[in-house]
Amino acid sequence: MAALAAGLAFFCAAGALRAEVTQEEVFQSINDNVRSTDDFNKAVPYMLVAAGIIILCILINYHRKHKTVKRKSYSPAKLSRELCRRISLRSVELKQLKILAEEQEVEYPLTLILCPSLLGKAIRASRGRVDRAVVKEMVGKLREGLGG
Repeated sequence: MAALAAGLAFFCAAGALRAEVTQEEVFQSINDNVRSTDDFNKAVPYMLVAAGIIILCILINYHRKHKTVKRKSYSPAKLSRELCRRISLRSVELKQLKILAEEQEVEYPLTLILCPSLLGKAIRASRGRVDRAVVKEMVGKLREGLGG
């Protein structure tokens, strides 16, 4: 019975604490909440910083994608000159290589330098247009260049 009395006392106290809210107070509360705007002046600097970071990220991404890459050009003449410089071939020796390449129907004389077996075959099959002393000297340079 004591529990029932305590529950009844609780409900009575809760009803007494609850004040009657008038319609006027409800409208006033709604009006106050709607009219109270947050101060956006404090948020403007943060929004500007965020916009700046986004723009900076876009620019960095654009720069990364459009990075200029040196075009690698395939030029047999440039490659031939560079290779002749590296293994110190003279122009006379390069001309002999070109003659050997023509006789073997090889498109580029550099193929003979890169493939020693093909060079040997070309020397053995030469028809007399090749100066053997120059070719022998060139083969010696190639052997020195290869460390053999």
